Amino acid sequence: MLSKFNWGHGITIFYLIFVSAVVTVLIASFSVDHSLVADDYYAQDLAYQQQYDKTKNVLDNKAQNIGVNVLTEEKMVEIMITTPHSVKGTIHFYRPSNQSQDFTIDLAGSKTSLSTETLAKGKWILKIEWREDSKSFYHEHQIYIS
Repeated sequence: MLSKFNWGHGITIFYLIFVSAVVTVLIASFSVDHSLVADDYYAQDLAYQQQYDKTKNVLDNKAQNIGVNVLTEEKMVEIMITTPHSVKGTIHFYRPSNQSQDFTIDLAGSKTSLSTETLAKGKWILKIEWREDSKSFYHEHQIYIS
């Protein structure tokens, strides 16, 4: 004996489809990586004016010249800072697609070299920060490793 399709059946079917869609979205959301770009994102945001001042110091200082060369044949990255003073600072290799691959190295004088054999292929952002006398400087440079 077949009963007719009525509004109660329609509500039940709609409710089952809605619940299964919500459960599917909930399960899918657990598989997404929700990590921030940086662990101390909010602290970095509060200190942005200092970062801006360091970047402005690079633009204002005409005696400095910053060069980043990717030597594909030699599988090297060379970072050169031409300045009349001694340089001390760090280079942060930032990988936008995977925070776990980020690392930091110290500047070794005015020229620093690093092998690209251990770096993952793709986009990297070099965040170069150094001090000269009493001024701080900051420069970002994008490179692509192939």
